[in-house]
Amino acid sequence: MSTRLHLFDDARARRWEPFALTRPAAELVLGALRLWERAARAWGVEYGGHLAAGRLAGFREDESPGTLVASDVGRRFHRILVSSRAVVWSRPRHLPPVPAELRIDGTTVGWSLPSGAPLPHPRDIADPAAAPRAEAGLEVEGFVLEHVWELVARTPGQLREDLEAGMFPPLAPIPSSGAGGRQVGAGESGLAIPPPGSSLPPGAHLVGDGVFTMGPGAAVEPGVLLDTGPGPIVLGEGVRVCGPARLEGPLYVGPGSTILGGRVCASYVGRACRIRGDIEKSVLLGYDNKAHGGFLGRSYLGRWVNLGAMTTNSDLRNDYREVRVRTGQGAVPSGLTKLGCLVGDHVKTGIGTLLNTGAVIGAGCNLFGAAGPTSHLPPFRWGATREAPLFGLDRFLDTAERVMGRRGVRLTPEMRAVLERAWLSVAGAD
Repeated sequence: MSTRLHLFDDARARRWEPFALTRPAAELVLGALRLWERAARAWGVEYGGHLAAGRLAGFREDESPGTLVASDVGRRFHRILVSSRAVVWSRPRHLPPVPAELRIDGTTVGWSLPSGAPLPHPRDIADPAAAPRAEAGLEVEGFVLEHVWELVARTPGQLREDLEAGMFPPLAPIPSSGAGGRQVGAGESGLAIPPPGSSLPPGAHLVGDGVFTMGPGAAVEPGVLLDTGPGPIVLGEGVRVCGPARLEGPLYVGPGSTILGGRVCASYVGRACRIRGDIEKSVLLGYDNKAHGGFLGRSYLGRWVNLGAMTTNSDLRNDYREVRVRTGQGAVPSGLTKLGCLVGDHVKTGIGTLLNTGAVIGAGCNLFGAAGPTSHLPPFRWGATREAPLFGLDRFLDTAERVMGRRGVRLTPEMRAVLERAWLSVAGAD
């Protein structure tokens, strides 16, 4: 009997502002992998989709398996249900023939359910740690993410670990221009890695002794310095790096993205992004546009974000004290002295926008006209203040469709419905 894995968003994950309104937590990136990709690799079984909030029904991006409702899971397979917030390093060798809790450091983070066993009650999925004890329990190695900003704090270290282990989307080898190339060791990606200077034009320089990998069709212009000393650099298929630019590892740049210049270091840049300026220790999920100058540091951007020229964020308080993140539940201590901004899907900023340390910008906001740095905006605001009116639904959806169409991506009826339900939930709460 085959086994399937499902990640579920518990009550805490469903409050991970500003992303949870428009995407499952399993679709967020940690290191070089989305949480569901990381879980599927750790468990070594087929991934069957996300169990998320009802308003996210129909969510699907790229090759993602998308969201499910409980009735879609069925009982014909052995099912592994794990919280999206649980990052598992190694799986148990054997799964028992009876329902069993999965625990990390003694805390329940999911269940192993043989075929025929019912799913846990929705209230138990919302709070696994408070669920009634099962007759069996399995301890697994890993950790549990408590807050969404931990994805930012863990980015440089996890990204380096992933890239060194070859844990990133597969890339075809590039032709070697001479002897001296080497293959990654067993258990890694198996990609051809060019020796220093190989496949780079005159005037582009590769320094450091770390891994450097380019996918097919990737191009680096003269005037680019690639420093693998701090960690690997991986450029996906069709990536273009324009000079002058400095790239420092650990760095992953997804397929079809363009770096237009500046310094980019210790970051994950998803597919089809256009970036320029000073970008440090940040995550851009994909289809994001930062084509002009400005600083982006220790920040996390959803998809389809457009940062206007000279949009800049702060990632350090002037008094060097702990950053407090402003959410719908008030200001929450982050435990970090450096933290930039968290920006939801489909956010747009006007030229010269300033984002405060620990700023949280809700999905669908269109920022302009701010008199000072913005710290927290509820979703779908038309303006850069909390008192700004809602971005009209029809106009927002029309803008999203236009923006996506410019990149050759269709706003499907299912994803349009996800965005519409998100907007209606916010409008009903106002």
